[in-house]
Amino acid sequence: VATDVTGVGTARSGLAACGYGGDKAIFGYGDTGSPTAITNLVSNAGVVGTDVSGVGSASKYIAACEYGNDKGVFGFGKNGATYSKTNRVSNTGVVGTDTASGGGVTAREGTPAGCSFA
Repeated sequence: VATDVTGVGTARSGLAACGYGGDKAIFGYGDTGSPTAITNLVSNAGVVGTDVSGVGSASKYIAACEYGNDKGVFGFGKNGATYSKTNRVSNTGVVGTDTASGGGVTAREGTPAGCSFA
């Protein structure tokens, strides 16, 4: 583990992260005093990219996981109301718009979790 690197991306709490593309990662959403829709891509060399904002509903206390060996998904969270939505991450790091979870899926917030699957 290297030393701290400052000055890249907005500091926030209640965010989530997952892998995508087989060798990269993405941090997303979180709370900066209010819920956000900010994401930051991480290269396969560990370099964190600048803020990307405006995709999906601002959320805090969200979960994320990698799936299919090269894609990711953010899900659930809270912004006033508790969400039952997801945002898929493509194998190139593009975050999709909100998708309502299927019937019978309970909205969650607080400490949701995710795990990888293929």
